[in-house]
Amino acid sequence: MAEAVISATVKFQPPPPELERQPLVANQRPVGWISDAIAGIAEGKTPTWWWCAFIPSATLLLMLLGMILYLMSSGVGIWGLGQPVMWGWAIINFVWWIGIGHAGTLISAILFLLRQRWRTSINRAAEAMTIFAVMCAGIFPLIHIGRIWLGWWLLPIPNANSIWPQFRSPLMWDVFAVSTYFTVSVLFWYMGLIPDLAVMRDRARTKIRKFAYGLFSLGWTGSNRHWSNYERAYLILAGLSTPLVLSVHSIVSLDFSVSQLPG
Repeated sequence: MAEAVISATVKFQPPPPELERQPLVANQRPVGWISDAIAGIAEGKTPTWWWCAFIPSATLLLMLLGMILYLMSSGVGIWGLGQPVMWGWAIINFVWWIGIGHAGTLISAILFLLRQRWRTSINRAAEAMTIFAVMCAGIFPLIHIGRIWLGWWLLPIPNANSIWPQFRSPLMWDVFAVSTYFTVSVLFWYMGLIPDLAVMRDRARTKIRKFAYGLFSLGWTGSNRHWSNYERAYLILAGLSTPLVLSVHSIVSLDFSVSQLPG
């Protein structure tokens, strides 16, 4: 009887607030609510507003292709390129798109290196912006050569004509700098998508989606080994992206300073 009275009077103190674990999802929602909310965007029916935005965008893309064909048939002189003007309109667009492309990866990589958790709300959009901006930037040096169908001469590919790139040309520096930066940016973006692609693979209902998501998720299972390799590779790519931003923009700036023509 005395033991029952003693046990009834024992009170357990709650843990201090700093030791309480914060809920992963607020408002008493289950953990799977986040996956349902985000994956539902891709799994659901395409909304009407998306088509209203896609059709004008596709029309502008067709206009771009038409203007490029007109430029190829008429010559770069319609841009005002000539002696002693060597770049003109092309260099303005090239540098502008390069600047836009730097912003995305630089923001995402630096925020990751500084361990800023709020980057997860913007990193995908920033990295995708980088990829498309660098693709747009690469159009202008290619068009600037005048004969765009000979653009493959800029690559150091062995050929029967023994034609090799002129490595003293700043245009060649741009080719290697931009292509390297684009490759690292694509890998950095794709590496961050692998766990999410695995989630979409597990949620897929059709064989085509399951095969496609399974192919690009590279057999991700979410094991400790996979997460360890993922975090190591992501850190390496973030460390490579940051100095590449500085190197690419430095090489782009050299285009203006190493010209062989005055002015």
